Amino acid sequence: MALADPPARFLGRQHELAVVRRVWDALPQAGAVIRLTGQPGIGKTALLRVCAEEGAERGLRVLRATGSRAEQELPFAMLHQLLRPLLAGVEQLPRPQRAVLLGAFGLAEPVDTPSPTRIGLAALELLSDSAVQRPLLALVDDLQWADPASAEAIAFISRRLAAEPLVLLVTTREPPGPESPPPSRHQVYLPLAPLNAAEAHQLLTSHAPTLTGYARDRVLELAEGNPLALLELPAADAAEPGPLPLAERLRQAFAGRLDECGPAARTLLLVAAVQDGDAPAECEAAVATVLGRPLRPEEREEALSAGLLEIDGERVRFRHPLMRSAVLRGSSPEPTADAHRALARVLAADPDRATWHRAAVVREPDAEVADDLESSADRALARGAVALAQTFLERSSKLTPDERTSGHRLLRAAEVAFELGRPDTVRDLIEQVRTRPLHAQDSGKLVALETAFDDGVPGGEGLVRRMYVSATGALRAGDSDLAANLLVRASRACYWGASRDLRLIDRLRSVADELKLPPLDPRPVLLDSFLSPFARGTAVVDRLKEWPTAEGTDPALTGLFAMASFVSGSFEHTVSLTEASAAGLRAQGRIAPLAQVLVLRAFATLYMGQWDHSATAADEALRFAEETGQTTWAACARLGIANVAAVRGRQRQAMRLLAEVREAAVVSGNTSIANGIQLTRGLAALGQEEPGLAYEEFGRMLDPVSPAYQSPQCAWALDYFAEAAHAVGRRGPALIRVRQVEGLIGSTTAGGVRRSLALAHALLADEKDAPRYFAEARRYCVGGSPWYRARLDLGEGAWLRRRQRIAEGRRLLHSARQTFDMLDTPAWAARAQRELAATGETVERRRPGRWAALSPQELEIARLAGQGLSNREIGERLYLSHRTVGSHLYRVFPKLGIQARSQLAAALTEAEGQEGGR
Repeated sequence: MALADPPARFLGRQHELAVVRRVWDALPQAGAVIRLTGQPGIGKTALLRVCAEEGAERGLRVLRATGSRAEQELPFAMLHQLLRPLLAGVEQLPRPQRAVLLGAFGLAEPVDTPSPTRIGLAALELLSDSAVQRPLLALVDDLQWADPASAEAIAFISRRLAAEPLVLLVTTREPPGPESPPPSRHQVYLPLAPLNAAEAHQLLTSHAPTLTGYARDRVLELAEGNPLALLELPAADAAEPGPLPLAERLRQAFAGRLDECGPAARTLLLVAAVQDGDAPAECEAAVATVLGRPLRPEEREEALSAGLLEIDGERVRFRHPLMRSAVLRGSSPEPTADAHRALARVLAADPDRATWHRAAVVREPDAEVADDLESSADRALARGAVALAQTFLERSSKLTPDERTSGHRLLRAAEVAFELGRPDTVRDLIEQVRTRPLHAQDSGKLVALETAFDDGVPGGEGLVRRMYVSATGALRAGDSDLAANLLVRASRACYWGASRDLRLIDRLRSVADELKLPPLDPRPVLLDSFLSPFARGTAVVDRLKEWPTAEGTDPALTGLFAMASFVSGSFEHTVSLTEASAAGLRAQGRIAPLAQVLVLRAFATLYMGQWDHSATAADEALRFAEETGQTTWAACARLGIANVAAVRGRQRQAMRLLAEVREAAVVSGNTSIANGIQLTRGLAALGQEEPGLAYEEFGRMLDPVSPAYQSPQCAWALDYFAEAAHAVGRRGPALIRVRQVEGLIGSTTAGGVRRSLALAHALLADEKDAPRYFAEARRYCVGGSPWYRARLDLGEGAWLRRRQRIAEGRRLLHSARQTFDMLDTPAWAARAQRELAATGETVERRRPGRWAALSPQELEIARLAGQGLSNREIGERLYLSHRTVGSHLYRVFPKLGIQARSQLAAALTEAEGQEGGR
């Protein structure tokens, strides 16, 4: 469809329109997000208007929302504006989603844990349901002025939009900033350039035909191809000399129109400029408060004739943000303060908005206003407007007379920024907090927060010592709770590589032993795992058996126990604990800690040989870690994906991911990740049947003088090291290294540690002792990993074959080969097949099942659907719309060779069967 007569100011935008049309042509099969960026006046809003008209002609239902500086303190103002025409359909949403969305809009009582993620998912589902009935075009203008809560929700929708017949068209001044999450594949960026000389000349001529000669040339020069400037500068003194930026020159042009207005009209313009909403009744009530009388019709008309403001029956709005800016710049402080005071009185029934206007007037610290702002922050948190709460807390801190209380509120703002995934903001706020005196408890919280956001950055030995000193002080002051938090941070930093000073670690252990905490508190077991993973490994395992994972248990605490379980090497416990923790965190919409729990799950299932659970957990963890700005955890997730690729022989993928992970490890100084990189490199070498290279790579993991050495992770790779050593005939040197690590391990009962050590001894045993060591290793097959069992079968089967016990060896080798085929580990399957051939038997390799064709996300969706979950239930679990889930299943069915949902469970039996032992 071509526009018959595009507006004059729309010249030069046909390319952008063509892109939008191509996206429309793809409806209803898939949706997309189109972001228009460019300087003020470049034509973003004009393009939106044209798209709205053409979208309506194509039969799309058009939704609109416009950002405004005045509404930035109204939680979910823009989102409500966008979804208001669809709210009649909110009753079709599941009850929890309906409650969370209506609570965010103030149309119902807020529900528990109204996280931004849950609100964003509810909004996406409402859009998705509506788009099924009629494709949607959602227009969001001036996103840079959106209230923070709406901006978070729209960002969530943008990342998740995939299968919905919906085009989200967004305008904003600048491209995504450094804290913005990466765009999805469904996003298109369209930067708008200035008009070229011919287009600018044509637009100016059509708009101001009487402008000629020097005046016309001067406007063309000053406008620099900006359409708004070409339209507005002719009415101003464009010939005024001086090197002013274009935006400033336009402000001056708009400000000149204020001189034509009387006092009452100027008051109306000023109140509209400071108003935090767009309701005409509120605006005129505030004007009447300032004037001491109602506004007369002719005064209202005088204000409108200036061409800056528009008022219809529902909204008061400036024609362009620069016009609002011009009004504010052209007003002196006292009239502006009067406008805020008037609005505060008019909005007395809305304490949050009224308080914000009162705060705008205050120039000196004011305890009452500061207290009210903190109360507003608490209410914002209750509604799920987390970003707005941060704004309230920062303003409250500035107006708080008491410096310690001010620091406390600023620290709260930093903690909120942490929940939002804003690392740069957290660091900036921490720097401000450091300049203030703090209460004793807040001093400790500050130290804890310094490493809280991007956990995985060790922070250096100096920081560990500071946390040790703070923890000691807190303990002496009787605050065991704060001391425990600090010690957990310090010990975790040591695990990541902040310090190898055993004396410092012993001092941390000594203080930790003095803690007096409740029986089910997870922090003592976490400290045991970080500071003494081997020496107290048995005690950790015993405590893990006691921890309840039933519904109602705090998922964050369960996540801490999962961390303790993983660090101690009890991977079977980690799998069950992360499953329980992840379920609770999903229900609460807490995707920042969920990303960390999923990383633990990815590695625990990796060591257990549950490849597909590992791949799906790592894939999802990567998405959530990137969305919440947790760069180190994102690197860990990539490492998990790389490990699965390595054992399956996909070296190119593994090495590409490792290149990204290496950069994060170098920047953070994280030796745990460096150790993990060596594991992946060793697995990749084994996956390419290069045991000599694998022996070198695994050896660096176990060498105490290597930069990649890390305890306790060194113990988890003993079996791989032994496997490579056996293949290259390095039994003697390998045994020396294994026994060194065995001296550290002691008597811990952690399954992952015992299995690794037992298999290492079996593979490196001499001919005489081999039967005893193989029998010992068999003890750990019960309830263990099929991957472990298959590698043990391969090792023992090969030993039996060499002893001419062909029938016994052949049975084990058959079992090993079958498991390796099912696990899709071709290098190990090839080794098993060669051993079988040496027994005189030739067996054709079995190919991986149809499930191997699924992506990690497709496999997870298929698994959940096979368990009987509906598309909407799966979407709530994975934070996807139900239509996106349906789209994935549509692609899954032909890959699995099935036609109905009822066939999924049977089709995936093979995939589940290869993970037997769970």
